[in-house]
Amino acid sequence: MSKSIPDIAIIGAGPVGLMLAAILHHNGIKSKIFERETSATVRAQGGTLDIHAETGQRALAAAGLLPAFRKISRPEGEATRVVKKDGTVLLDENEQPQQLQPDQNNGEEEEGRGRPEVDRRDLKDLLIAALPEDIIRWGKGISSVKPVPKTQQWKLEFIGSESSVEDSESGPYDLVLGADGAWSRVRPLLTDVRPLYSGVTALDVWISPAQLAVQPDVSAFIGEGSCMMMSEDRFLSLQRHSDGSARAYAMIRTNKEIGGEAPDAKTLLGLEEEDVVVVDWTDAKTRERYVDKYFGDYVQEARDAVLAMTEQPALRPLYMLPIGHRWESRPGVSLLGDAAHVMTPFAGVGVNVGMMDALELAEGIIAYVKQQEEGKGDLAKMLREYENGMFERSQKDAALTASMLEVEFSEDGPEKIVEVMSGAGPSS
Repeated sequence: MSKSIPDIAIIGAGPVGLMLAAILHHNGIKSKIFERETSATVRAQGGTLDIHAETGQRALAAAGLLPAFRKISRPEGEATRVVKKDGTVLLDENEQPQQLQPDQNNGEEEEGRGRPEVDRRDLKDLLIAALPEDIIRWGKGISSVKPVPKTQQWKLEFIGSESSVEDSESGPYDLVLGADGAWSRVRPLLTDVRPLYSGVTALDVWISPAQLAVQPDVSAFIGEGSCMMMSEDRFLSLQRHSDGSARAYAMIRTNKEIGGEAPDAKTLLGLEEEDVVVVDWTDAKTRERYVDKYFGDYVQEARDAVLAMTEQPALRPLYMLPIGHRWESRPGVSLLGDAAHVMTPFAGVGVNVGMMDALELAEGIIAYVKQQEEGKGDLAKMLREYENGMFERSQKDAALTASMLEVEFSEDGPEKIVEVMSGAGPSS
């Protein structure tokens, strides 16, 4: 490998880390991805993502993957129903013809708002298929990253490895780039700030394709894309996926202030300590108690839709980094995606912000390599410039997300979200 190309370690094989590697690979720059999970399918890969034309799709285009993305994306998944808790339907895009919008990446027209949905699993599969097999090191979680004395390089230590045993893939690396999510192991190299509890907790539960197929009322209530219901401190979001399954997020706002401890399951259900030792979310009666407690005044069809979902139940407190959080740049190490600016999902921009991080960081690395070939180039300066741009951009998205949280957990949230979708309110 030419000395003009830095040795690059990307930590985390989520969509953002994979996106960065794919753009670099498309431009002839090799990297290594280290992922603690043993495969791409070892656990459920999350729900559906809307990929924006001006951000996420730009990154896919830079990797040469936009045509392939269009084959797996679902423009029909943009169809949204907004329903008040009493069942009044304020918006149902399933009953409206999809409008053609100009595609910012190729000048053609496409259906919807230019934000087609894609399952997170399908997006990851697309990115993994675009990379040589030897790029991703599965089952190689990072325990620590340490500076190499008298250099600006870094060495990796892996979970389960004895510190006295040298791993051939430990490095040194010229760049260690943390795309390892909200609880990043790379972040502490740059800042001691940790994600804060947003004040919102979600019951996350799924229904299989076979079960949804025999429950037409639930299927119709969700629609082809998603259904949203909102009221004071409550938000019910139902989403359909490409394989015919669906997912519910039954969310409650427990704290108005950011920070503090997330409530445990017993507290949420109003249980006394002696009532039960462990709250089992796989138990239907437990979920019924949660739905009755927080969504008991919602229309019966909404409650039925949530209670029809019995698979993969989990209680998920939602976390965020402070809006506008920054750190002092440090040569050879940086962050992107949730590791840099984890935020709640209430503006629908999270993965798109991360994919823009990947695009801009890749562009910086590509420019640096070209400069090196000309006998110049400053790797530390490139990182500073990337971070400064990322800070400015992600701060705006984090502020938008915070404002949308307030909208979506208000009693008149359904009316406000329809205004946003019509272009009359704040938008991304």
